[in-house]
Amino acid sequence: MMKRGLMLAVACLALLAGLGCSSNNNGAAAGQIAGSPAPTIDGIPCQTSEQLTYHVHAHLTILNQGQPVPVPAGVGIPGNCIYWLHTHDTSGVIHVEAPSKRDFTLGNFFDIWGQPLSANQVAGLTADGQHSLRFYVDGQPYSGDPRNIPLGAHTLVTIEYGPPFSEPPPYTFQPGY
Repeated sequence: MMKRGLMLAVACLALLAGLGCSSNNNGAAAGQIAGSPAPTIDGIPCQTSEQLTYHVHAHLTILNQGQPVPVPAGVGIPGNCIYWLHTHDTSGVIHVEAPSKRDFTLGNFFDIWGQPLSANQVAGLTADGQHSLRFYVDGQPYSGDPRNIPLGAHTLVTIEYGPPFSEPPPYTFQPGY
């Protein structure tokens, strides 16, 4: 628990622009009291073991004025349970592990993370007169509601807050992902 808390603290310190963290030092989900059952979020329960019947990986890149913002390790893992959408490290890989095939979205992931997501706000980044948000899916501009971005096998999601803006960076999944 101490190592996990330290890793989370380091990831949180690395976040730019006041982005929130997925859990507190006790490993509880945002807003959750340590030791209490984790709530079902968007119909996604927090279960005591991983569900691997439907198992794919997507990747999330967040750039704040050209600088990468790490997605925290442990999103969706608030202690003694694990949500079907979660992260294990700060690589940006979103693990989708469910008991059956189902459509999951970026909005589901952000809800589990406990962070806002809209066309004008991503976690602690808010569009204003000088800054805007751009969304990309598999390297292509996305103009719809970012909450509806599907998380499928090897989906690459890039969110840029800027300017400056650049081409979405590539990502190569590990073998077996």
